[in-house]
Amino acid sequence: MVILDHIILRVSDPTASACFYQEVLGFRHEGRMGPFELVRVNESFTLDLMGETPSDLMHLAFSLDRISFDAVHRNLGERSIAFGSTPFDRKGGPLAKSQGARGMADAWYFYDPDGHNLEVRCYEPGH
Repeated sequence: MVILDHIILRVSDPTASACFYQEVLGFRHEGRMGPFELVRVNESFTLDLMGETPSDLMHLAFSLDRISFDAVHRNLGERSIAFGSTPFDRKGGPLAKSQGARGMADAWYFYDPDGHNLEVRCYEPGH
């Protein structure tokens, strides 16, 4: 079985980005390790934030359980972070489904502080 272990993500301010990923997505900032701020996504995957202005913006999609998905949605609203239901929309709802690795799922899209296009998706049925 192949499992993605980590991604090095170039960000202009690793500490601020680590706070963003922790506060908005609920990931755990584990501190500095060499040139990286480590953000634990789950037990087998980390985002290694490297202090370098990104030259290519990335799209990262995270599959969440329903409780975490709803918490991210609340966090986006509380922090006035623009989001939308398609990869290029940041006008809010309505919630829509999009195709992912495991099929169709509810999804929200938004940008991190450097403009990386983030997606959270939930394959579990909604309320």
